[in-house]
Amino acid sequence: MTKAEIEACWKDPRNRKWGIFYYCKADPRVIVPKRWKWMGWTVNAARPSAIPVVLLLLVILAVPVEVLSARGAGIGLQVMVLTGAIAVVCGICAYLSSRTGRGGQSGKRKQSIKPP
Repeated sequence: MTKAEIEACWKDPRNRKWGIFYYCKADPRVIVPKRWKWMGWTVNAARPSAIPVVLLLLVILAVPVEVLSARGAGIGLQVMVLTGAIAVVCGICAYLSSRTGRGGQSGKRKQSIKPP
């Protein structure tokens, strides 16, 4: 699927359930930008891997803070670690929402040009 086809799926209002949830089986991405891209990302509920990805992102956010809290770390350190975890989750979401499937390729194989 090309980037243009994915963008067309993303812009199609029929792929939004109740105007909120993104559900598109043709879109290979698990994480997609929200309708207004400046607002962040959402999950493509049509992808079977959406639930494990969401759980992984929640674990990335919760586990470091819980470990620090259990060890008696101060609130300042917990806030700094949570800020870092949020940055990691944002980076993962940005990466996953920019992929087009098949390792980021547009679905076409690149042909190598052999010199004469």
